[in-house]
Order: sequence, then C-alpha cells, then structure tokens
Amino acid sequence: MDPIEFANLSRARDALQAAFTNTATRANAKAFTDAAWAILRTKDVDGGWKALQGCDNPLVVKAAAHGLLDDVWADGAAALVRDYLATIAPFSIIDALKRYARVLPAGSMRAMVASDAAGDVVSEGDPKPVMRMNLSLRDVEPTKAVGIVVLTMELANSVGPEGRRLFETELSAAIARASNTSILGLVTTSDATSIAGTGDPLADLRAGLQVAEASHGYVVAMPAGDVRDLATRVENRGGMGVRGGTFVPGIEIVAVDDAVNTTIIPASRTALWDGGLSLRSAGHASLDMRDTPESPAQTVSLWQTNSLALLLERNWHLAQVADVVIVDNES
Repeated sequence: MDPIEFANLSRARDALQAAFTNTATRANAKAFTDAAWAILRTKDVDGGWKALQGCDNPLVVKAAAHGLLDDVWADGAAALVRDYLATIAPFSIIDALKRYARVLPAGSMRAMVASDAAGDVVSEGDPKPVMRMNLSLRDVEPTKAVGIVVLTMELANSVGPEGRRLFETELSAAIARASNTSILGLVTTSDATSIAGTGDPLADLRAGLQVAEASHGYVVAMPAGDVRDLATRVENRGGMGVRGGTFVPGIEIVAVDDAVNTTIIPASRTALWDGGLSLRSAGHASLDMRDTPESPAQTVSLWQTNSLALLLERNWHLAQVADVVIVDNES
C-alpha cells in the first residue's frame, strides 16, 4: 500500500470512528432526557428506579439495572450524564471548561498534575524544572449547584410532543443556570485581575485576553446582550450562536443573563472535578416560586397546584492556578 492510499484509508477510518462516536453520544444524551422525563412523572420519590425500569428506551433500562447493582452495564448511568452535559456545553461554564481543563476522575479525592520541559542538556542528578498543580478534595468542600424544573401534571401527561419539548428546554436551562451562578461566585474573588470596560463587547474581549495569563483555551462568561452582539460580528469564525459557543478556536463564550461584567477564565490552567448530576422527583413539596429574584417570596404547594418538580443536584470543585480577568462594565 502506497503512502497516499494509506493516508486515505486512515482518514476514512477516522471519519467512521467520529460518526460512530457522535451517534453514540446523541443516543446517550437522548436517553438521559428520557430518564429525567420518567423520573419527573413519578410521584413517588423512592420510585425513580421503577420508573426507569419501565422506560421505553433500552439504554435507560440498562442504566436502571446498573443502579440496582447489576454489573451487566458498568458506568452506564454516568455515560448518559456525561454525554448529555456535553450537549449543553455552549450554555454551561463548567462543561465549556472541560474542553481545556484538567478533568479529574469522579472517584478521585486527591490528585497532582506536573509537567515542564528543558531546552538544554541536563546532567544526571541535576534538578529538573517542574510545574505542578495540586488538588485535594479531602481538604475542600465541593460546591453543590441546585436547579429545579416544575411542570403541571397536565403538561407532564400531555399526549403531544409539546410538553416534552418544553421540559427538555427547561431542563437544560436549569442545569446551566445553577452551574453558571455557582462557578462565577467561586472564581470572581479579590485575586481576580480587573480592567475597565469600553462599552464594545469585542474590544472588551480583546483587552481581557491581552492581560489574561497564558492558556491553551479560554472560557468567557459574558452578559447575554454582549454575546448576541458578538454572534453577528464577522470575527465570529467559530460559528457560535446568540447563547454562546466557539467564537474562534480556543475561545468558548457562554451567555449569562444576569451578568453585568465579562469574566475570562484561562481554562487550561484549571483542574476540574465533576461529581456528576443527580435527579429526584417531588410532588408534595412547597416551593418559593417568585416571578423574579427581587420579588417577594411566594410559596406554592405542588400538591395543591397539581404540579410535579424535578430537583437537579450537581457537585463540583475547581482548582485555579491562573487568576481570572474581569472586564468591569460598571465603572
């Protein structure tokens, strides 16, 4: 086989592998939404696994079997969560970070990552330069991000696809909002580098990147209006949409509705531990369902309003080596 034939064969193999991987990822992501839909519609908090076992999706049934200590499908439920979260990466800071950050295994409680290089002859016994990143989860309390989706029983039991589509939209939005709020609260500390904004989103992005520490990629949380502006610019070579995505290779942008400032995170200079996502249903709780965060508290009973709720809990921790950059639009 000559080199050209070998190269063509390699490209064809890589294309087939990519197509297979994408198909499997989409199937797992859909299975996660099927599982969430099944859990929401069960009124019994402890009956979630029974609802999953009765699901029409075979991947969900396998995940339920694994959850009941059946070894037939190891790590099946984790695969559904992982692939679903990958689909919402353009809207979630945590999941956008995974493209560049050191992502630690969920079961690891202590880790150290080290690397460096020398461009000269190093004699035997001489010290070698090493840069390292330590993360010990035994010494920290992981952050818990909590979101909730509420649907009336009528919508949950609707025959048409409208109720299901509405649920899936609110599911991804709830996960992203909860994650974004918690991670921005963590990284925007007094150690962050702050610069004054110019009023132009692209100029602010460029100025922030200029002073940011070196990284293989950056995740940028921006006010939603600024993201819509950047989406229409000719510089948007990554094809990101009005809610975010890849602006150019190496820059992932996430829209945050209630943000005022732009936050730039040197993503490859972080270590991320993602403890996964858990789901629980509720049909008898009372929730604070005010119209806006500034509105007075308004307690609503799910049972009295004939509604169902799905509680989403995500545990994570982020270790930073480089400080974030905040473009201050309030000054």
